[in-house]
Amino acid sequence: MKKVILKIAIAVFVIIPVYLNAQSPADELFDKYSGKDGFTSVYITQHMFSLFADVDTEEDENGFLELVKNLNCIKIVSVDDESPDINKQVNFYDEIIKDFPEDEYEELMVVKKKDQDVRFFIRKEGKIIKELLMIVGGNEDNALISIQGDIDLKTISKLSKTMNIEGMENLEEIEEEEK
Repeated sequence: MKKVILKIAIAVFVIIPVYLNAQSPADELFDKYSGKDGFTSVYITQHMFSLFADVDTEEDENGFLELVKNLNCIKIVSVDDESPDINKQVNFYDEIIKDFPEDEYEELMVVKKKDQDVRFFIRKEGKIIKELLMIVGGNEDNALISIQGDIDLKTISKLSKTMNIEGMENLEEIEEEEK
């Protein structure tokens, strides 16, 4: 009996760390291209959002503070405009979709433009959206945006308008799609 318990304990201690270190496809792609020549990456932490919330503003027209208080992080990686040749060599959509855990994400929206795919996915825990993932892949543009936290889709497009970060303009299409 002791041997069985020992084997189970060893298995648990071996499997759990591997499971906890597993990264989402978005995190893997972000880590792969972050800091590389020809790519721009942005990582906005929960601490930054809490600093926004601490700023005393008279008027919060867009509900920005309400939205960001529930976010854990935003990760963005894109090909630089000055590096158009990289867009012909890299396709974020093709790269991420090959190992994409379809059972964990729901496809929210697809936008096809000429030689480009824009896809939105959500990952839910119960009824709460925990991650919104936007993947842009094609010959003209490649970008990945991962927004993690407790997400309200009704206000997510407001975030894209407020932050004015390249690639986030595609998030405005979520609001247009819901109308």
